[in-house]
Amino acid sequence: MKKYNYEYFASCPSGLEDLLAKEIADLGAKTTVVVRGGVQFEGPHEVALKAILHSRLASRIFKFLFQFEVSNENDYYLQATDIKWKSLMDLEHTFRLTTIFGDLPFERDEFRNSQFANLKLKDAIVDYFRHHEGIRPSVEKDYPDVSFLARIDRGQAKPYLATIMYDLCGDSLNQRGYRVAKIEAPVKENVAAGILKLVNWTPETEDFIDGMCGSGTFVIEAALIAGGIAPSYLKVEKYLFGSGQKQWTFLNYPWLTKDEELKTQFKAMLKEISESTANGIEKLRQMKGRIAGNDISEMSLISARENLKKAKLDHVIELSHVDARILNPNKNKTLFLCNPPYGERLEHGEDEKLKALYKGLGDHWKHNYKGHRAALFTGNLPMLKVVGLKTSKKHILFNGDIECRVAEYNLY
Repeated sequence: MKKYNYEYFASCPSGLEDLLAKEIADLGAKTTVVVRGGVQFEGPHEVALKAILHSRLASRIFKFLFQFEVSNENDYYLQATDIKWKSLMDLEHTFRLTTIFGDLPFERDEFRNSQFANLKLKDAIVDYFRHHEGIRPSVEKDYPDVSFLARIDRGQAKPYLATIMYDLCGDSLNQRGYRVAKIEAPVKENVAAGILKLVNWTPETEDFIDGMCGSGTFVIEAALIAGGIAPSYLKVEKYLFGSGQKQWTFLNYPWLTKDEELKTQFKAMLKEISESTANGIEKLRQMKGRIAGNDISEMSLISARENLKKAKLDHVIELSHVDARILNPNKNKTLFLCNPPYGERLEHGEDEKLKALYKGLGDHWKHNYKGHRAALFTGNLPMLKVVGLKTSKKHILFNGDIECRVAEYNLY
């Protein structure tokens, strides 16, 4: 059984892996390896904490614990009972398990499904504590003290390879804490931040307009980037001044609780973020360029205002009620970004309306945005042809399970 030391995995939406690798390297990782859906990296524990607090692109951060090959479910259970679980969690801690399958044969008898594999691992943990401590810990699905991820892949010497990891995050990192409005938000926060990185938006040289801002995710992420504000700033505030213990499960793990130097470093990171947030918001107030959100739906703008207020950015971002197809730029060079409807569930006649929307955007940019840039994010790939403009770049990016495109346009 292999025990990992100081090795981590940062997951992210597919299409952002290279950007995430650079971000993790900039935070101090010694080595990074890009794989589908994330980045493996090495470095001291401090780097993992920095990634949790500062990564704009990661979904979760995991710490590798053990890896071993198994023949079947029973072998998996037996080997898992040999792990010293009391070194990984305290008896009074509640825990949660998630098991996922990698690239496994479709027809298999040894591992039937991920749910049953999850049950075998849970039994191994419970039976270990019963044997050694005489009492078992409790499972908690929603707000556990400790969270594990198990992955089953193809093995070499034996048919299957099991990898067990700590989930260090608790809440997913894309959940910044500013979404309070009761409205569907089709784009996750780290996807929005990733798109801004993909199109190389630089707030020092370009204004930013989201022509269909919805609940405000893109404009908020743009403001956090422009102000140099850590994406965890609201979680940090909640932890320092509220009851945010449950939002980060790593606070309960021995590698932090038993390392006084690391705990001191962590407290210093929190203090730095808290202080820099105020400076970042002031920087946004004095910024010459503008960050603006617009929408034709008044209900969407109400939701955006609620989220901006929660994000403490309601005084630095402009919102207006206007159709994206008549919205004109200022004199400053502008990036106009749009995330129009995909049209997944079109009713009769809706297809023509959707085509008119995409063509209208293209015509508007062509005639009124010369010298500026535009970017369109959509999961309706045929609609890109309807826009009628030549793309300067295209990026493949998954928004959940939907394969999307980020299309860039240099407008002349």
